[in-house]
Amino acid sequence: MVYVGELGSLQAKMLMKSDSMAVYASGHLLFLREQSLMAQPFNLSRLEVSGDPVPIADHVSMNGATARPLFSVSQTGALVYQSGDAEGDWDLQWTDRDGKQTGFAAPPDRYVTPRLSPDGTHLAVMIFNGVFGTGDIWVFDLARGTKTRLTFGPANQSMPIWTPDGKTVVYQSAQSGVPHIYEKPFDGSGSEKPVLVTTDGMELPDSFSPDGRYLVYERKLINSDATYHLWALPMLGEGKPFVIVQTTFEERDGEVSPDGKWMAYRNNETGRWEIYITAFPGGGAKWQVSTNGGTNPRWRKDGRELFFLDPSENLVAVDVNTASNAVTLGVPHTMFQALGIQPEYGPFDVAGDGKRFLLNSGDLKEGSAPFTLVQNWPAELKK
Repeated sequence: MVYVGELGSLQAKMLMKSDSMAVYASGHLLFLREQSLMAQPFNLSRLEVSGDPVPIADHVSMNGATARPLFSVSQTGALVYQSGDAEGDWDLQWTDRDGKQTGFAAPPDRYVTPRLSPDGTHLAVMIFNGVFGTGDIWVFDLARGTKTRLTFGPANQSMPIWTPDGKTVVYQSAQSGVPHIYEKPFDGSGSEKPVLVTTDGMELPDSFSPDGRYLVYERKLINSDATYHLWALPMLGEGKPFVIVQTTFEERDGEVSPDGKWMAYRNNETGRWEIYITAFPGGGAKWQVSTNGGTNPRWRKDGRELFFLDPSENLVAVDVNTASNAVTLGVPHTMFQALGIQPEYGPFDVAGDGKRFLLNSGDLKEGSAPFTLVQNWPAELKK
């Protein structure tokens, strides 16, 4: 869907169904519909579309990984677009701590949220199907170089995580219309089972405590202005779900430490995402880890180091000491810049020893189809 809203307001108005984002120019909304670039009149005063959409360019390409249409338009009547099929497959690249590429975990595809198994022998990842399709979870055997499709749902299945014993993959599925949490044996030997399905919210899995006792997940109420907060689900029949961190801001990416006593997460109370550590599972006091923004925290297996991605696509490391039930942090230091990494689609995971990183990264040089420049595209509407 395409929505319109006033900056500073939480209210939004649905305008239309669309295969892509929409851009406003010259009294029209431009958007992609099955690779045809469409223009539809849009009234800025009433915030309404009118009439029927008219095609102004055919076979416009799209970045298949991000579902971003490859066109740009200005208020001067200039339009530029790239023709061709979907571009933008991503690579799952292995790098060392200096950013030196050491190999690939899988051939290029449209990968989302890759996660390594606890023993590092397997990889669970969502693969996006087609230009306008959905995504399913696949499991790679990294030693044998094979992959197996794990889910076959009609809607997106993504954000896979592993149970601590490495036998089960837990993931979010939108098969009921909104995301909830399901699980399935990683080798496909069993059937899919619901883990957490509520009637008033949507849930996304983040991590497990190392003893498997708790599942940390993000929860957001349906049909409200609420944001995501971090909850824990007892997995051994020890009671109901409970809140770990819930403020007036948003909390995401909950990652339990290897000793099960702490949790790293991101919060936007400063006006941008920053990484914090708090006690687990009780929450309470927090320690700020990042200093210039950060997302996607990952622990080293011994709990002595934390990694995250900053807004400049740098992989950053911080030394962590949790002796005496308190958190002492080192100075964040950049290991390397990962240009082309996918910050919103599961940018990286880390091997247990903290020496190898699996980057979900695009090829910055990919795509050779020519661009077409139209200098007065509104004139096309009058033909």
